[in-house]
Amino acid sequence: MKTIVFIGGTGAQGSAIIKTLSSTNEYNILALTRSTSSSAAQEIAHLPNVELIESNASFGYDIGKFYEAAQRSDYAFINTDGFALGEQAETYWGIRLFELSARAGVKHLIWSGLDYNGRKTGYDPKFYVGHYEGKARVTEWMRSQPTSPMAWSVINSGPYIEMLWELLLPERGSDDVYRFKLPVGQGAIPFVHLGDFGRYAAWIYANQDESNGMILDIAVAHVSGPDLAKAFTAATGKKAKYIDQPAKENVEKHFKHLPKGVDTKVGITSVKDENALLMTFGENFTNWWNLYQNSADNKGVIQRDYDLLDRILPDRVKSAEEWMRKVGYDGTRRRVIRSREAVSPAASEVGSKGAHPE
Repeated sequence: MKTIVFIGGTGAQGSAIIKTLSSTNEYNILALTRSTSSSAAQEIAHLPNVELIESNASFGYDIGKFYEAAQRSDYAFINTDGFALGEQAETYWGIRLFELSARAGVKHLIWSGLDYNGRKTGYDPKFYVGHYEGKARVTEWMRSQPTSPMAWSVINSGPYIEMLWELLLPERGSDDVYRFKLPVGQGAIPFVHLGDFGRYAAWIYANQDESNGMILDIAVAHVSGPDLAKAFTAATGKKAKYIDQPAKENVEKHFKHLPKGVDTKVGITSVKDENALLMTFGENFTNWWNLYQNSADNKGVIQRDYDLLDRILPDRVKSAEEWMRKVGYDGTRRRVIRSREAVSPAASEVGSKGAHPE
């Protein structure tokens, strides 16, 4: 069995990946966490082949504990929490954990990244999403690094389709019509299925000749608002409708619980000096919706090579309807994103604590 040192294992993304990798009985997983007694930590601790390592860092990551675990490991999976760190610190920690992994003798590192939309759009400010750009800058730095002796790969993800259980849940009206109220406009969301995420990671580790230096952009499909409503009706037989919600209304709804509402800075739950933080939740997630409003039909800002994904995982989930049928989706609420009270609707995208929708 190979050993993987894992950063971000207690969040929505990390726990799903660990569950998949653990089930193969091909990997031992060393998962760093600030609290081995938390419910999220205990959830993965009860999986086979998983060992929890308590980190003592009050902010960022425990370099000593990580390096010790990396020395015991063949592989690394790094998913830093941009909502806890803030954009600037995430860029630093992504690079530093890569360096420590290489020094420790790790053979293959996977960085959990997000698309570099700034570069794609000529750095248009309306597409500037801090938690995307922080991770993307780490990827750009990795491009300059050698692929030997430590191989490396990047998996760029996006909003989890599992957010439909919670943060993107439709509203059921008195007329029994389920309304998906989202600021997608004429665009589309490149949803990611957490159940397939770990399988992509396993493929990367098992196919180093092809995956070394690869930046793999994953998604289920580009799903529009009307697509969601049609998929729901097809999968459940229940009536559904898409409502194009103003971004301002959506963002204010999701962040009104934060100390300063939409004006709360991203990262403030960990960083007490607001001068060290760059964007408010309102700015970050208004621009987040701008990305998907401009990604229709896989021809806009965010694009995916679905032929490549079909080759890597021929049996992957390929549509919203297929996912709904697979999981028995019925439009009722389930908890998916952890630490929601501290972060946002997009918490699933990033964080080791489930702090991002990608």
